[in-house]
Amino acid sequence: MRSDDEKRILVRKDNSDDDTLDPTAPFYEQQSFDSIWQALTWKQIRTRIPICFRKTLRSRYMFANLIYLGYAIGMLITSFHSFDESSITSIGESFSNIMTTPSISILDQPVHHTLLTNRLYLVFNIIHLISAFTYIWAWRDQSWLNIIMIPEYLNVIAATLYIWSAMLYPKQDTLGGSYTIAVHRIEMAASIIELIASFGWIMSWYMTYIRTLGRGFTFDDPDTTAYVTTTTASFMYVIYYIRINLHPELYNTDDLYVTADILYFIAACFYIFAALRDDHWFWFLPLAGQYCVAPGKIHIETTKVLPCYGKSPVLITDLCVRRRTENEALIKEQKELHVNKNSSI
Repeated sequence: MRSDDEKRILVRKDNSDDDTLDPTAPFYEQQSFDSIWQALTWKQIRTRIPICFRKTLRSRYMFANLIYLGYAIGMLITSFHSFDESSITSIGESFSNIMTTPSISILDQPVHHTLLTNRLYLVFNIIHLISAFTYIWAWRDQSWLNIIMIPEYLNVIAATLYIWSAMLYPKQDTLGGSYTIAVHRIEMAASIIELIASFGWIMSWYMTYIRTLGRGFTFDDPDTTAYVTTTTASFMYVIYYIRINLHPELYNTDDLYVTADILYFIAACFYIFAALRDDHWFWFLPLAGQYCVAPGKIHIETTKVLPCYGKSPVLITDLCVRRRTENEALIKEQKELHVNKNSSI
């Protein structure tokens, strides 16, 4: 029987996502260039483009990132359309109420969503759910109990909640209506779950990113820009829903969610850049701003072997197994102590 450590080593060696086993990975590049023009000669393009293209076609992360980019673009367009429509309608109704009729209670004012806007939100939230499942699928050869899967499961839950709220959009009537308040609370819960998932993605990235030059807690790594932007947008959504739940009258006019959607779009673009970087599409860019340097020929004085694939996998059940093992050891120790005490008597 193999020990748990041996099994984890085997998983690491068989992991097809481990780019350290790919001789065409960018950190193994042996050729240096004096300028971008030398890197973009026809010889280099003809040799490298087919390799990069084949890697991109086989990349599950690129497929998942493209779906997420489509979702981000769709939500951004819908949010802009919805906010402009609500603002114009609110101004028109306010002017009409001032000129013709006595003002009504703020919470009795209608919610300004058209049928088209409601349908678009539902469609794009379904795409969000599909995107969440494709990210689970993208974690090739990873155990479903691995802790790096937790944020993906949370993302599925958040996407499901957003679909539920989008299905209630047509039933909203006034700013203080029961369906409107229910939508606010459901989306508040979804935004909090997404915020937790954002920190989980940082943890997943830390557990799996390649330890080498240009990777890690640096903005040279597009993954860093992406997860920082995603987390910031998640914070903004939580703040937006706190404000909306405390002051429902702001529902038609608060535009903070539009800014958050812009950040989500920026993050989606950087996730695409990171996937292209991993497939070596950016061979023509300098290493940390420096040409005449080949990453594969750089020797780093360190006790660690670089490049190195992430950390050893940690399963969700490890904590329970560890606790059970500790309890069994404690019980065994107590029994031995009891036996020794009786024998001495």
